[in-house]
Amino acid sequence: MARPVMFNGRLAKNELDTWLNLLNETSPSGYVDRSLANAFLQLPESISFASSIENKIIGGTSIYRDRTRLAMVLASVAVFKEFRESSGYQIVKSSLPFFKTVAIRDVDALVSLETKKNTLGFPLSLELDSWVTDIIRRIGFSENEHLEHYSFTIREGVREKSVQWVNVENEEQVRELIWNQSRQMGLVNSIVWLTRDFAAYRNCLVNIFDEERIKAVAGFWNLSNSLCVTPLLIDPDSISWREIADSLIVQASGRDVNQIELPLIGKGQLELIQELERRCDISSCRKLLLLRKSL
Repeated sequence: MARPVMFNGRLAKNELDTWLNLLNETSPSGYVDRSLANAFLQLPESISFASSIENKIIGGTSIYRDRTRLAMVLASVAVFKEFRESSGYQIVKSSLPFFKTVAIRDVDALVSLETKKNTLGFPLSLELDSWVTDIIRRIGFSENEHLEHYSFTIREGVREKSVQWVNVENEEQVRELIWNQSRQMGLVNSIVWLTRDFAAYRNCLVNIFDEERIKAVAGFWNLSNSLCVTPLLIDPDSISWREIADSLIVQASGRDVNQIELPLIGKGQLELIQELERRCDISSCRKLLLLRKSL
């Protein structure tokens, strides 16, 4: 008896409800805010794929093209459990480029090393479910960097005046800061640039600006019970992590929430975590692994 043929196709922007339904039906994390997830999939550089057998959708992927690093991000993978072993490999591989091109030289993927649920959800957290790890290793992804996702509960406010975050006006200076500081932060990856692009698209990108230089850049996302901060990079020669920690607490308090989410923390940002620990309780620390496939 012939094995059923699997078809893989790109979804049009008006078909994205299909993908969103698939994500929440197959992933324990899924998305928390449907409108935000839909906005991510509507980005010009975001592409979604669905795979089907005998007209039944069994899985799909979402990818993002990073024009800054000339790379790509495997942003999400959604496959029904009964098809993961038989079809997961083909579903993921079919959505990725096969060869290096002028525009795409590698692909990044962020996987969770934790079994507990990621409550932040897609797309503010771009952690792929842990079962995806084996599949993308077989495709040729290899370990690149260990990262972390922190959640804090604020114990006390900051009494002194903190530095002020303002809307970004000079996008080129923001780009230069991220480019210059990402290696020191331990964040040389396309997910950082993806979060920058998404925050700018949603008017959530802010910076700390003094005279003619940008000291820090961040994306501030208002959630019902927390302030989510992604991306977050600074020039440590111009501003301290203590000032950044104070400013994040002030921002959260101003939004009448006592939770701070930091979904992408590199090894060069651990001083920020230490500063926040002085004023907050760590409610969660998720271990993440960045995997990369060179084309």
